[in-house]
Amino acid sequence: MIIDANSVILRAIEEKDLPYLQDMINDPDIERMTVGGCFPVSADRQKRWFDGYDQQKELRCMIEVKGGATIGMVILNEIDWRNRTASLGYKTKAAPGERKHGNVDDAVMGILNFAFNELGLECVYETVLDYNLPSQRLAERCGMKRDGVLRSRIYKNGERHDLISYSILKAEFLALCQNRQRRLL
Repeated sequence: MIIDANSVILRAIEEKDLPYLQDMINDPDIERMTVGGCFPVSADRQKRWFDGYDQQKELRCMIEVKGGATIGMVILNEIDWRNRTASLGYKTKAAPGERKHGNVDDAVMGILNFAFNELGLECVYETVLDYNLPSQRLAERCGMKRDGVLRSRIYKNGERHDLISYSILKAEFLALCQNRQRRLL
């Protein structure tokens, strides 16, 4: 199934995406701006991950601009079916001109819509590094509320950093979509 999210589509990861994913995970600029740390990933290790990927525990979708390039990946992981929650993540890497303003917003809104209206989740949350202001602004544009600060949780670049915690409830998401729809009329 492909998720249509305005300017982008969200599609399943395919074997042809492995070099792109390997390039993203090995990119020092992306690693610096994301919560998880990583060791360099070889093509063999990337293939082994792909072969063992379990879509019942997490949902990873490639972000593809309609009629254009792949610009990243959006993720729902830590899916808790009993409590109806999941963690949100995303990584983007696009050459100049491949991505337009709003593509990543559309991808996040698309995965949130899928989480709430197809999977039946009630809360989606994420944590963002304290210095990653673009991701903080993205969370807020997509209706997520700042829950608080997890102090000194991440060690990167020789320093300790806080994590900013965000979440959105299904009712908040539905109200946001309704308000945006009214503005379009």
